[in-house]
Amino acid sequence: MPRAATQPTDPPALPELNRVLAVVRRLIDYGRQLADTIRQRAAAPGFARFAKPFGTADLAVILARIANGLRRAVALEARLCQRAARGKDLTVAPIRLPRLPAIREPSPPRLPVPADTPPGHPSLARLPTGEEIAAEVRRRPVGAIIVDICVDLGIAPGNLDRAFWDELCHAIIAYGGSLAGFLGGLNRRLFAVRLADHPDGAAPLWPAAPPRLPAPAIGPP
Repeated sequence: MPRAATQPTDPPALPELNRVLAVVRRLIDYGRQLADTIRQRAAAPGFARFAKPFGTADLAVILARIANGLRRAVALEARLCQRAARGKDLTVAPIRLPRLPAIREPSPPRLPVPADTPPGHPSLARLPTGEEIAAEVRRRPVGAIIVDICVDLGIAPGNLDRAFWDELCHAIIAYGGSLAGFLGGLNRRLFAVRLADHPDGAAPLWPAAPPRLPAPAIGPP
């Protein structure tokens, strides 16, 4: 008896992975736009207020953090695309009870530095390698990586439209990140910049986040 012809199967639906991938791609577009905006407005009065979410008004450090965030986001996008190629959707991380952290001296973050940074700048001592970023993205939860990207890009709730912010919160909470930790760190950075040390004036307008994609797609953008 002849065997029935095998019917082609549709690719598996990956609703959660698609949702997070759309967030990561918007973060990449946002970071690129943000870097251009900051270069244009760094000399404007009130820039220190504009830069407060970064915890510094040092232009070289801010651009280094944005570059670091973009590298992380691109690496995370690649990880998600590889997972999609295997047909594996994301699964919501289990809820874990908070534990008291061990007391230890915090180590300074290692940040990439633009090519035109003067020799001897303190950020040069904290330059991460591509291998280090790739290792972080491989081993850490997706939500924790997104928190790191948001910190690098100086993201704060008031800088994004409500829909984008809600999607970010979902990705952080559902996939192993700490929204409370992110907001607590943001609060500390907001008070790290002493405005009295910088020219007064109104802060430049923060760039708007890119519009939401009508339908997220898997694969190269």
